Amino acid sequence: MRFASKSKASASTLRLSLQGVVAFLFTNSPEEEHHHHIRANDAIDAPRSNGHSNNIPRKEEVVQSHADENWHLLNTKEEDNRGVEKANDIVPNPNVLSPPNPKQFQSYPGLTEDQSVSCGAHKARSCDQCPQGNGASWCNDHCEWRDDQCVPSSKVKNLHPDYFRITQRYAFSPVQNQNQQYVNIIMVRSPFRGKDDEDVYKFYKDDILFLGISSFEDFPLTPTNPYSAKYDGEYYLNMFPGFLHMMRDPNKYFPPKVETLFMSQSDFFLDEPQEFGQKHADDEKVYDFVYHAGDQVVEKDCTGWAGFNKNFSFAREALEVMCSPEFNVTGVILNTKNKAGTKACTIPAACHGKIVQTSFLDHSKFFGYLVKARWAFLPQICDASPRVSTNALSMDIPLLMNRNIMGGWKYLVPGETGEFFHDMNTDFKDSLRRIVDNTRGEHNPYKPLEFVKNNYGSVKTGKK
Repeated sequence: MRFASKSKASASTLRLSLQGVVAFLFTNSPEEEHHHHIRANDAIDAPRSNGHSNNIPRKEEVVQSHADENWHLLNTKEEDNRGVEKANDIVPNPNVLSPPNPKQFQSYPGLTEDQSVSCGAHKARSCDQCPQGNGASWCNDHCEWRDDQCVPSSKVKNLHPDYFRITQRYAFSPVQNQNQQYVNIIMVRSPFRGKDDEDVYKFYKDDILFLGISSFEDFPLTPTNPYSAKYDGEYYLNMFPGFLHMMRDPNKYFPPKVETLFMSQSDFFLDEPQEFGQKHADDEKVYDFVYHAGDQVVEKDCTGWAGFNKNFSFAREALEVMCSPEFNVTGVILNTKNKAGTKACTIPAACHGKIVQTSFLDHSKFFGYLVKARWAFLPQICDASPRVSTNALSMDIPLLMNRNIMGGWKYLVPGETGEFFHDMNTDFKDSLRRIVDNTRGEHNPYKPLEFVKNNYGSVKTGKK
């Protein structure tokens, strides 16, 4: 599966296997922790929901935009059982449907997004509307120029006509297969943003396969962040036939009918940080650590949603220790200055002159700081799939990580990829001492890049 980025951040990629369904997952840069895009080998016939009523208008028939194509495709091969153990439970009808007759489909009445295909540099309602009199040069991306007409390309030929109108919404991520063809699977990666999102899901769930993925704070569990909108986690835990998760004990939360796969979007497409790290492997290390603090509200002194999400209150407490004469660390705290650079979130006085604070950075500038650090600091707990963790490991940079983190804990092998800590009172100083001494010394024992290459990335993860 592959999650396509819907943000200004650059995309990355991910692979997985669901009973022969190979997938790539598009992630984005760590500063844009919520936007992505999925890939899967073939679209799967969506199962009917049996958990929630649907009071919105129903479609009279299943249709597609091209009469000669079947947009309910199934991979029925039994060649790989290493993904979801009971993938056929997700696919109740293991038959490839015959191509449907060309009939008029019904759109959700409240779907206001009119532009549903990308023509390249602009969008249009359909491919035939892309050129606007400009010919082939205005017919790109989801469309291609054929026989003097702008028609859907192979990327989108099997799609439900409203697919891109749905995935323009924050909660929904589109999916491509390994041939860069979009397929009729949509990943739900956050709680719905209002009743309208929920109604859209209910309207299309019999025509498109919706799967869940843990990517946004506690989702699908009830949020612990006091600044987040509240919802009942049981609702989302029961909603989808399958879920990609980051939990230590998924059986504790998901009902038996939901198939689960222990896989994170941060597992995938690590080529970019690896290449960046290799390019700068001989650069001087300027800082002891980098701490990616998310998109903070500086005017509120890094309190609020992002402050809780990145555990900034604990980070301040930790900085008192880190900047003390006992450790005397240097570091960078990203995204804790306003855009004008005139105001920053407060940090301990002992850190002044030792810690650099930055405004919100784009992807490339973040990499520039990360590669100059000896280790990355991850004090957060409420974080489902921190991309900064595998970005750092891919640059051969170890982690000092909170053992209580929701996702990303699987990347930490003490002594090999970094050090865990539990809290300030028990082991933080000991863990800090180990990583400081190990990374400042001539014989650094950590092998994070080797670990990542052996266990993660698109190819490795896709085979699991």
